[in-house]
Amino acid sequence: MKQNALSHRLPSLHPKDAFTLIELLVVIAIIAILAALLLPALSTAKERAYRVACLNNQRQLGVAWEMYSSEANDQLVLNFGGPSNRSPTNSWVAGNAAFDADQATVTGAALFPYAPGIGLYRCPVDRSSVVGTSMLRLRSISLSHYMHGEDFKPNFGADPLLKSTQIRHPSNTLTFIEEAAMSIDDGVFLYSSKFDEWLNIPARRHQNGSVLAFADEHAEYWKWKGPTPSACYFNGGHVSDPLELQDLKRLQRTAPDVE
Repeated sequence: MKQNALSHRLPSLHPKDAFTLIELLVVIAIIAILAALLLPALSTAKERAYRVACLNNQRQLGVAWEMYSSEANDQLVLNFGGPSNRSPTNSWVAGNAAFDADQATVTGAALFPYAPGIGLYRCPVDRSSVVGTSMLRLRSISLSHYMHGEDFKPNFGADPLLKSTQIRHPSNTLTFIEEAAMSIDDGVFLYSSKFDEWLNIPARRHQNGSVLAFADEHAEYWKWKGPTPSACYFNGGHVSDPLELQDLKRLQRTAPDVE
């Protein structure tokens, strides 16, 4: 009697209580479908976060750039290249981003006391490394050569400004920009409103876009229409694609000599 009573209390271990192979396959298929739906959304959210980080970084650089000018009697921070395309130590950044792994090229240069964060100078999605090493490059961002750069007027019609009071349309005038890994070297981003070629090349990182900062300290995300330029003027590049030319014309309109 006791055994019969106990047997009625025990759960049945009938084979039908287990999952069948078909049921397991259905569950796995459902999980795969959900993952396929969720992963693009997660990827988009991650990219959006990186983009926001880049926008904040360039806003901070813009504020620092303006603070430097305010304390230097309106003089813009120096933005020169040099031998081997290395900016001098009295420029806003020093050295060559493609070849120099020394943090002093950022921390020892003129703008760092006003923007003292090494991470401000590099896009978080830039995975390019210093040539000959596995180290990530220290910098992804360059400064428009119109902002106290060298005189390129004889070659490209580009005449730099020396003081912030010379900037007539601050909200439309480019300061900082993400530069392509194939193009970045010294701290100068070279382009001309009068020369229809890429001289230096903007980055295509944020879903084929770049972050740019302007002289009024705001930053924007631009999505490019054309393909990534394969080369620039200095290594045989030529703008032939109509959409690529639209991208170049859009950038040219940020030059301070445009009416």
